Amino acid sequence: MRFLTIIILAILAPLSIADPWRTIPMTPLDEQYMSESQRELNDLSRIELGRSFGESRDNDLRLIQTMLDRKLVKGDQTRLLQAMGMVMGEYLRKEHHLKWVIYSDRLGRSRALEIPFKDEAIFPVTQISSRAAVGGDIDVKAIYQRLEDEIKRAKKKIIVR
Repeated sequence: MRFLTIIILAILAPLSIADPWRTIPMTPLDEQYMSESQRELNDLSRIELGRSFGESRDNDLRLIQTMLDRKLVKGDQTRLLQAMGMVMGEYLRKEHHLKWVIYSDRLGRSRALEIPFKDEAIFPVTQISSRAAVGGDIDVKAIYQRLEDEIKRAKKKIIVR
């Protein structure tokens, strides 16, 4: 009997540590927060550099890199750093036909881009802010390329349900 109990526990243990997650649609409040954050970032860029976001992907990635290199946004300015991730995310969304969602798990909720017909999401919003918070080097083009590679890898996966 004891042996049987151990076997059952060994089989069920991995199921108990599985991290349940789900995606839910963005709310109007989420969309407003994203718009306001990006507007703040654009205002700062216009004031400090005389340039605006929205010209093209490559120009916007260079503009983000310039703002970081010149330390116009500090590591503790999470909202502006995440707005940089939102700018990257918008290009990824348009180029790869993704959808903004809220990814919710036991740790909380995060803005994410859902990959259609796959059980995967990417998290461009926190890519820059998490590195800046710890003083890490930030290569905006490399981050963008890695996110694109993740999307391509996920789209190739075959999901069996």
